[in-house]
Amino acid sequence: MAQGPDPVEIYEQAWAQLRPILAASSGQHGSSTPCTEWNVQSLINHALAVQNFAYSTLSKASFDMSTMGAVDHAFPSEGAEAAFKAITESTLATLKSINLADTVETAFGSMPGGQFIMVPITDMIIHTWDLAKATGQNSTLDNGLAEIGYNVIANVAAGGRERGAFGPEVVIPDTASFQDRLLGMSGRTP
Repeated sequence: MAQGPDPVEIYEQAWAQLRPILAASSGQHGSSTPCTEWNVQSLINHALAVQNFAYSTLSKASFDMSTMGAVDHAFPSEGAEAAFKAITESTLATLKSINLADTVETAFGSMPGGQFIMVPITDMIIHTWDLAKATGQNSTLDNGLAEIGYNVIANVAAGGRERGAFGPEVVIPDTASFQDRLLGMSGRTP
């Protein structure tokens, strides 16, 4: 059986890609984003909530799903970057401590932990682009991460649209980059 990408390595790469963009977004928290209902602060709060959801799911802790959409609040007292660093470190420690082939109970149903974490990773990849666009930074995603994100979203986009997580698909040619195809499938215009 073929092995897919290592979720731990992919999670580390996605965080490494987001971190400098998050750090450089300071002072622009009221700026609009490609997620038209959110400004930069709301987008970051959502991204934090998704990573808290990932950690809670993998560590079998309870999680209030409504926090992923209730994002119009101040950053945690330690600041957005420090909060993101803390939750990603906790999630990585959990990822490294569990058997990723074991089944976890998720909001999407039962699945292997390694499969589940790819959805929060893809959320981080997409919102890296959103945050970079919103704050005037280089929005070019790592091609390998964009390809992984595209492959994940191709399997979850229909359900995501039904739940309102994605806008209507923007049709992008199959010959376009994985980044453009990922963005289009998630309802963004590259």
